[in-house]
Amino acid sequence: MATHVSDIVQARRHSGGGIFSVNTIDLAQLGGLASPLALLDNFRVSGQPFGPHPHAGFSAITYVFEDSGVALRSRDSLGNDLEIGPGGIVWLQAGRGAQHQEVPAARGAELHGAQIYVNLSIRNKLAAPKTMYMLPGQVPEWRNEAGDRIRVLVGGFGNVRSPIEPVEPYSILDAFLVGNVAYPLASGENSVVYVLDGPLDVTVNDKVQRLSAETAIALSGTGEVRLSAAGGVAHALLLSGPALDEPVVAEGPFIMNDAAGIRAAYQRFRSGQMGLLEAV
Repeated sequence: MATHVSDIVQARRHSGGGIFSVNTIDLAQLGGLASPLALLDNFRVSGQPFGPHPHAGFSAITYVFEDSGVALRSRDSLGNDLEIGPGGIVWLQAGRGAQHQEVPAARGAELHGAQIYVNLSIRNKLAAPKTMYMLPGQVPEWRNEAGDRIRVLVGGFGNVRSPIEPVEPYSILDAFLVGNVAYPLASGENSVVYVLDGPLDVTVNDKVQRLSAETAIALSGTGEVRLSAAGGVAHALLLSGPALDEPVVAEGPFIMNDAAGIRAAYQRFRSGQMGLLEAV
């Protein structure tokens, strides 16, 4: 198996006025092996730091971790007003453009989640916007006799598949490991392993990489790697999808292929083509 492996990257912590804190993985440090993943944040928020805002050219995903103290309220200009409890996920496939606002569903408690952006290829930059979601009890899980548990949020693992089907294939797994599992790599895809609680050993090319909490590594190749808890329960997000070899221009809330695409997205927003959404 010929597999390319990035350096291990430590998340960077940011905070805002006591309202929120974010551990961010700098995807640029993953040696070009993160695409189509465009953002990966582990956040905690107890207020409402952001009002309604637009997105275009990618999918914006929020996963509410099972340990979150409160549900997520997710509203969008497509008419959705959802309450996603701990363990649930909402996927806004923004495409040509939509607005949304996400806040804790109740005041005075801390929302803990992952914010994930997945880029769209040029053929789907202007796809119709769509919201998909699963409530906590709807998320399928893979388990083995050793006690390893993998929540299949998007995509599949083993014989378990998620009902969420983006316009372009992608996989998001929330893994809790006490032993070890084989994590498959598909030709032409990039995979990112982000450890929330560790340590976790990643064995690839007969070499063991030990990841501690709030670190990530990226992989590309075929075959499989071995993920092993190195003491206690290791908790990791596993993200993978077909690599995009296209120009990327990101500005504000939009990810397009060139400056003209960014200008067109702003024009769609200003003209109301991304819908209307009042602040809560």
